[in-house]
Amino acid sequence: MTFLLLNKRTTDSPSALKLAGALSGFVLRTAACAILLAFAQPLPPTLDQIKADANLEHRSAAAIEFALAAEKSAEAAYSKTDLEACNKSLHEMEEAAVIAQDALDASGKRASRNPKYYKLGEQKSREIIKRLEALEHKMDFAERKVLEAAKAKVTAIHDAWLEGIMSKTK
Repeated sequence: MTFLLLNKRTTDSPSALKLAGALSGFVLRTAACAILLAFAQPLPPTLDQIKADANLEHRSAAAIEFALAAEKSAEAAYSKTDLEACNKSLHEMEEAAVIAQDALDASGKRASRNPKYYKLGEQKSREIIKRLEALEHKMDFAERKVLEAAKAKVTAIHDAWLEGIMSKTK
């Protein structure tokens, strides 16, 4: 754009050079902002926002994604030796898994006939269980109480979803 403003007649004028420099800087800043906004991640939803979702199947999918993110944050907190944050994240993970299960139960759809969201929940909960087992191996024996309770709850939810998917259609 600056090459359009600078021609033979305007190169002698200092004000034209300033204008051209200002415009090129503006264009570069605008382009940089557009690129950053295009690749920016939206903020993850909170549990209250997930509970407010009217679509029960979407609520279950969002809740199980939240549970996976909470497990990852628990693992990160434990690696920083922040046991309080780790326990808080594990409680949030357990609560999110329960929200996902309750949402699918309230939808009234059977897992054997409409397996999409049940399968998604089953797969994500299996990933959570694997990650919890890895975290359990890292933890000291005395620190595992909260983790064992959360793992047991997620395992029960996973097993219920898997049984529902695999059961015969009536």
